[in-house]
Parts: sequence; C-alpha cells; structure tokens
Amino acid sequence: MTNGAVLLNKGIDCLSIARAYWRDHDLDRFDHVLLLPGMDKALNERISAAFAAKLGGCRGTIIEGRQADELLSLYSLYAFTGKLIIGSFDEPPGRKLRNLLESGVATEEELINDVILGALHGTAA
Repeated sequence: MTNGAVLLNKGIDCLSIARAYWRDHDLDRFDHVLLLPGMDKALNERISAAFAAKLGGCRGTIIEGRQADELLSLYSLYAFTGKLIIGSFDEPPGRKLRNLLESGVATEEELINDVILGALHGTAA
C-alpha cells in the first residue's frame, strides 16, 4: 500500500470515528453542540462561559480535544448538522477571526458573542 493510500485510509478511519462518536453520544438530542478544537485553555474557558450564558432554554454540550478535532474534520467535508458551533478563532482552516482581533477591528468579546456564538438566541430550537 502506498503512503497516499495509508493516509487516505487513516483519514477515512478518523471520519468514521467522528461520525460514530456523534451517533453513540446521541448529540442530535442537543440544540447546540460547541466544538473547542483549539489548545488555548483560557480562550476555551471564555468561549464555554459565553456559550453557557447564551444558551437560555436550549440544550447544549461542549466537546473538546481529539473528539472536537475529529468532528471538525468531518464537518469540514460534510456539514451534517446545523447544530454545530465551532469555538475557534482559527479553525476550520481559512477562518481568520484572529486577524480581526490583532488588527483592532473587533474585541475578543465581540468575536466570541457576535461571531462564534452569534446564532444563539437563548431560545429552544
């Protein structure tokens, strides 16, 4: 098997694991699922706190670490749900929220509340 085929098989396995994780943890029962793929613990805590505050009567859950990375990989290929919120300034690839922060166009609080969590209205879906 070539290196390309091995990488492709690993990628397919990762996506299969992500889909199984979503199904096995019955994540469809939640109104919103927040993925925290980044390693910035302080930022993740601020995003988590804002998420909890904005949920209102909605049901939500937070997924971090390897599972968040795998679900983000799957979602990047196929937007399989409208319930997913990606809690990152830099992910998925191409997202440039950090540029807005560093250039002074927006504050961290604005990016978290208005961009990342902008779809949350505090009412059940």
